[in-house]
Amino acid sequence: MLLGGAAQPATHSAAIHRHFSRNDRETGRYQYVPFEVTDGAESLTIAYRYSGDAAGVSTIDLGLFEPGSLDLGTASFRGYSGGAQRSITVGRTTSSPGYRAGPLPPGTWHVLLGLYKVAADGVDVDIDVVESREKQPNAEAAAALSPAHRKADASRSASVNGLRWYAGALHVHTNHSDGTLAPAAVAAAARDAGLDFVAITDHNNTTWTREPMPASPLAIVGEELTTPAGHASVWGLPRTAWIDFRVAPDDRDAAAGINALAAGARRAGALVALNHPAADCAGCAWRQVIPDALDAVEIWNGETGPQEEAIALWNRLLRSGRRVTAVGASDWHRPPAPLGAAAVRVRSNGLTEPLILGAIRDGRVVVMRDASTPAPAVTARCGPRTATIGDTLRCTRGEPVAIDVTMRGLEQAQAALVVDGTRLVSKTIGGGATFSTPAADGHLRVDVFDRDGTVVAITNAIHVTTR
Repeated sequence: MLLGGAAQPATHSAAIHRHFSRNDRETGRYQYVPFEVTDGAESLTIAYRYSGDAAGVSTIDLGLFEPGSLDLGTASFRGYSGGAQRSITVGRTTSSPGYRAGPLPPGTWHVLLGLYKVAADGVDVDIDVVESREKQPNAEAAAALSPAHRKADASRSASVNGLRWYAGALHVHTNHSDGTLAPAAVAAAARDAGLDFVAITDHNNTTWTREPMPASPLAIVGEELTTPAGHASVWGLPRTAWIDFRVAPDDRDAAAGINALAAGARRAGALVALNHPAADCAGCAWRQVIPDALDAVEIWNGETGPQEEAIALWNRLLRSGRRVTAVGASDWHRPPAPLGAAAVRVRSNGLTEPLILGAIRDGRVVVMRDASTPAPAVTARCGPRTATIGDTLRCTRGEPVAIDVTMRGLEQAQAALVVDGTRLVSKTIGGGATFSTPAADGHLRVDVFDRDGTVVAITNAIHVTTR
């Protein structure tokens, strides 16, 4: 329907109906519904609804592509909101959270429908598209030039405080995916939690970067790649960049696709981490190939303590010779959940994005149950040589390796020596605990337990090589 007149800008609308069966979900997890956009459009409003939504028997995710290729890695991607929003607007100058603002080229666009869950008798999806020619305010451009936004850009490279342990959250969501708070409010919550840095990892988009942010804490551009068979974080993307996520494990080239996505993240300067690889929610556990370009594994997700299956995966990777860093995260979406449980402590030469990410890549990380408990200090010695968390210690095969552990404020805690993934012996830390083990090629770490047996900290590896 076309409407016109001096008092009302022209609009164009379309109503689209689709039915999908469970077989459709198996043969095409992502469905692309075309619609036309006319020349001169200033904004598009897309609303959708589907049967079984209220009962939870169907779950359909939403995304959007402008005219162009739909192939993996396409530049035509305009955004993704999953199941968080039932109506979104994409405009020349402003857009809903999760969607990229910019010119609206005429031609065939596609609504992306992710068939996350389909009822036994199928799902009916109705999509309403309204195109408007009314000019939008240039709010996002103004935000990009705001002093707060410029401070956030500067904070990505300005050095702070020198070598020490920095507390951080590596898996946090805003209202640009399924979180409830705006990015600046998330930053304030992170600062209140005592965090020095926060990686915002919204599902399949990085559009939070268009909003003004405070200079502190350091905000790292991330994305949670939400594939149909597992989630992964990338940290350190350029602003507005994104990494594709549309790889299902039964795709013909699934392994190549996952490796291509991870390699693309690396080329963009980002780190790649598997999130909650053994989670029990549908599609959350990692069931894809382990990518060649992998930097980290999330072994502790949320308040409930480390996940043993995730630790086992990390140990297998280390034993295979891959130097993969263990991390912990709150996977935070909303209060009152604590944003800093779990968290990481990163030993870095300064509080900048390159230094923090470099330290994570090098394994200079302790996984902590919270953001406030001091990290344990661990040093390994053989002869005159010493190493600490993330380092390599070179020894003569069989010579004694001494491992010293101290921890301020938790002297009554127990430290356990773990060699090649096997816990060998525990001691009370007190004023300092020392372990000894013969040197052999492999890796060692220390786990720390409180007096009630709860895990306080898991260090990353000290790698041992012998001659």
